[in-house]
Amino acid sequence: MAAVSLALGLSGAAAQAADQSSVTLYGRIAGGFDYVSNVRDANGNSASVSRYSNSQWGTSLWGINGREDLGGGLYAVIKLESAFETGSGQLGGPMWGRYSVVGLSSNQYGTIWFGRAMALPDGEVYAVDPMGLQATGAPTLQGNRSWGPRNNTVTYNSPQLGPVSFRLQAALNEADSSLGRLLAGVVTYQERGLMLKGIYEEIRDHGGQFSNLYSTSRLMTVGATYEIGDVKLYLAGSQIRSDKSVVADEENPFAAQRQDTTWFGANYQVTPALILIGGAYHAVTDVKGNRGTLFALGANYSLSKRTMLFATTGRVRNGVNGVFPVEANGGRPPLGTNQRNVYAGMIYWF
Repeated sequence: MAAVSLALGLSGAAAQAADQSSVTLYGRIAGGFDYVSNVRDANGNSASVSRYSNSQWGTSLWGINGREDLGGGLYAVIKLESAFETGSGQLGGPMWGRYSVVGLSSNQYGTIWFGRAMALPDGEVYAVDPMGLQATGAPTLQGNRSWGPRNNTVTYNSPQLGPVSFRLQAALNEADSSLGRLLAGVVTYQERGLMLKGIYEEIRDHGGQFSNLYSTSRLMTVGATYEIGDVKLYLAGSQIRSDKSVVADEENPFAAQRQDTTWFGANYQVTPALILIGGAYHAVTDVKGNRGTLFALGANYSLSKRTMLFATTGRVRNGVNGVFPVEANGGRPPLGTNQRNVYAGMIYWF
């Protein structure tokens, strides 16, 4: 990713600080079109929807990384990051809604952040999803449970310890939110072409309960990838669990307390510019007939190191009590109805 570094300070002591401090601007911008069939309306009917694509391949964002050398291998760091919609130019949430952290970093001891940060599953599930956390991919059947920022967190990122690394995240209370206490951890093993990853996150409501399957619950994911020449293989399984306090809502109309999701897929580097991607995902809850199977195929074509074209299509087949969508945030179908979609566009990194 290209970056623009800005020196801090002008002369004297400030010039010395400039040699030890930096601020880096970065981001990506995505746009295109999107089509989804059988989107349910307020009356329970369904219709196809064609629209502008803001973030189906990935969120448009921009951010600032800052670092100051404190000596002895220790650095003060900041990270500010915002999401926005290219179609309207509006922010996709609050300013610095993805990251607003300050912390310390050491090559020997790792990095600790204080502040609002993305959930550990948000970036870590990406690594074991053949679709790369697109709107059609691993989190699609999980009601956005793997995505989003977390407020008031302490996040620790370990250094690389041989083939192993780990991350931890905690929040005692997410103010201005229905979410309460948060605990999360990730362990990654990577050597040669093999990567193994285990992810855990629990979020309680303010009453200390797991009252919503897709927001305040326990999430456990294990996955593996393996590279063989130009092919990268993916295999993973995930479980979400709430408790008896869960109530029915639009995303969970039968008040399911458990969902198991499994998936597999592959990426194939056809040429240095072209990657073909695909995955199959299956979700089933503890409610009879509440299941869905998602098939997704896509292609990413790099015009340069910064510019890429993308196209993805998917189809979800629902059980008689399933309302799983083909696309995250794309609109759910009526009960037991199948959906398909296609989106395409371009993305630019800076």
